[in-house]
Amino acid sequence: MLPPEQQSRPGILIWLLAAASVLLPIFGVVAALYGLITGFKGDNWGFAWLAAGLLILVADLMIDVRWKHWLGTSEPDLNRRGDQLIDQVVTVVEPITGGARGTVRAGDTVWAAEGADAATGAKVQVLACRSSVLTVGPV
Repeated sequence: MLPPEQQSRPGILIWLLAAASVLLPIFGVVAALYGLITGFKGDNWGFAWLAAGLLILVADLMIDVRWKHWLGTSEPDLNRRGDQLIDQVVTVVEPITGGARGTVRAGDTVWAAEGADAATGAKVQVLACRSSVLTVGPV
């Protein structure tokens, strides 16, 4: 059995697929264009080249989709600061009234917020994050 640090490393097959995924779109487009040009000039093999080029592009797309699933992350919210704030209690800086946006302080950052009415200084809980706007509710 491999040590934990080696278990998380991608295998050689995955690295080969990643390298191929860089080159496959180039080969696919070149083959498809060559097939179009020669196919319209009357060459019977032209449309076979076109089909091969399209097949290569589809294969590359499938590799890219699988690559995303193969290399999952243990921290999916790493670059989503707003999502990290969900379920935390924050302080209202500018009041949220009548469905209008106010602001809340989370740590050292002031965020735009919308949701339940809250006065300045009130504590609210972050329920969701949409773009850079936090949706808050009563604690």
